[in-house]
Amino acid sequence: MLTTDASRSAVVERDASPSPASATRRARPEPTRRVAPAERDSSARLCAWCERRIPDATRQDAICCSVRCRQARHRFTRTVGTAPQSVALGRPLRLAYADPPYPGNARLYQNHPDYGGEVDHATLIAHLTTYDGWALSTSAAALPAVLALCPPGVRVAAWHKGERPTASRWPLNAWEPVIYTGGRPDDPSRPPGRRRVDSLVHGVSAMTTLPSRVVGAKPAAFCRWLFDLLGASPGDHFDDLFPGSGAVARAWNAFVAAPLDPSNVATGDASPPAGGDAST
Repeated sequence: MLTTDASRSAVVERDASPSPASATRRARPEPTRRVAPAERDSSARLCAWCERRIPDATRQDAICCSVRCRQARHRFTRTVGTAPQSVALGRPLRLAYADPPYPGNARLYQNHPDYGGEVDHATLIAHLTTYDGWALSTSAAALPAVLALCPPGVRVAAWHKGERPTASRWPLNAWEPVIYTGGRPDDPSRPPGRRRVDSLVHGVSAMTTLPSRVVGAKPAAFCRWLFDLLGASPGDHFDDLFPGSGAVARAWNAFVAAPLDPSNVATGDASPPAGGDAST
């Protein structure tokens, strides 16, 4: 989960003022960070992926507790990629992404520490409009009602994730809408780079090595597509308002990180072996 240090990117800020919504209809549930027992020991080394303790017998330059976690972390960060290192157009922006429980589905998150019942989307959208650019995930069924709460000028992008393997009397839903607006336009004077499109075709697979994963956790390819939709760039401030599994924050940190210097990359694998593969 995320910390509440306001000086860092991809941070959810706690609001000390009384919420206008009731406890069961909060627009922004306060994140509760999962504190691993090893974190109480300042000398403990934590896995860069699962945040569990790295065995003491492991090489000192290991950053993951196992090959399985190392592979998962590598695939995730490689898919996200890094932001263009050229100077962004205009000033740094305040950007936000909200992935709340979709209307009518809050019951799926009753065991999550941030659970607050059904989300008041009117209050949530009113908060999102204070940013320079924002995006909001919802379901295809709820799209008409959520759009009615949005200000003029929003656009709808489509994530085609594939249908669920189940029988149904009606056409199976195979996509999710992402409402977005604002952000940063491309600079026409710069050489063409990565194309920004409002449609993503990418299937879903569970991040089995991530202890904090939740229903609906977004994959790395979705996170990169989201950053491109908003024209995000290093130096921008990005708020993940519903951290959930923490995958979006992980993606943002990878996105804004400087490219690795090959001369500083350790040769060989310093992580202890683990059975199985870790697809993300």
